Amino acid sequence: MSAHHSAPQNFAAITSGVMSLLGAPHVPTNELAGSGAKAAFLGFPFDGANAAIERPGSANGPRGLRIASNMCFPWSFEWDVDLFDAYGLVDCGDSPLAIGNAVRTHQLVQAEIANILGSGAIPIVVGGDHSVCVPGTRALSEHLGPGKKMGYVHLDAHLDAGEEIGGEYETNCSGLVRAADLPNVEIENVVAIGARGTINVPDWWTAVRRREISVYTMKDIRSRPFEEVLGEALDRAWDGVDGVYVSFDTDVIDSAYAPGTTGPEPGGFTGPEIIRIGQMIGERGLSAVDNTELCPIYDPSGITARLVWEVLSQMLYAHAKHHLGAGAVVNG
Repeated sequence: MSAHHSAPQNFAAITSGVMSLLGAPHVPTNELAGSGAKAAFLGFPFDGANAAIERPGSANGPRGLRIASNMCFPWSFEWDVDLFDAYGLVDCGDSPLAIGNAVRTHQLVQAEIANILGSGAIPIVVGGDHSVCVPGTRALSEHLGPGKKMGYVHLDAHLDAGEEIGGEYETNCSGLVRAADLPNVEIENVVAIGARGTINVPDWWTAVRRREISVYTMKDIRSRPFEEVLGEALDRAWDGVDGVYVSFDTDVIDSAYAPGTTGPEPGGFTGPEIIRIGQMIGERGLSAVDNTELCPIYDPSGITARLVWEVLSQMLYAHAKHHLGAGAVVNG
């Protein structure tokens, strides 16, 4: 690797000091404008909107991902891209929260995501429970504006199509329908990928079918060549839109590869498959991305967080190569 790389390239720099994603500099969202950052990490350490029968603990997801990312350097020999050179990557810290109040918390994180989008950077939001896609999709929808079209990709073992749960509309089980109902989202650009298991209740299927949302279950995916079916699914979301929000629930991965999640389900994507999906998403272009339900306490080995970082970084590498013309100076 070249000395031209702007990121620290010695091990001491990423194993000591203040913990941040990949050792990136800390820049609050209200200071991003003019910083030149093209991608910004934001933590969402909140699991107070859990309304399912899943396990608690995803509030520790952002910290777990920061730790895992610091096992890595920013340059990939496979892509010849350095994330700091390509993006000026920064860590905005964690979103403010209103403990005990999910709706107010969502307002706070939506404002943080809006700041990132307004600065011209791609928000990479890591939770935390899967309710964060509710303010996340709202932020991107408002950023694009009424004259633009937005797509939505829901990578999840669960449909999260709860119209309301106990009178609550912004839970970890309602992100798919909240996104589908946004004013500049056309239903043909909404895709749910990876559904399986017995937590997907009849009401969710009713809501999905009424809206005619495209769902690619794991059974569907296993019945056809992988690249063909995933390519078709992702192409739906990106067809004719001005931006796509990607929500990546850790439990879309088979629990054998990702035990550190709140809702582990067998029968999901393997490690190589979810990495390839990350690349395919990056190839199509990134607008805003979240990862949710990462729960390090259930995985003392840390392999789940390490896999999640691999998926997110592969998204960024592929986006840089295909959309930024990025490449790092190496060997000389």
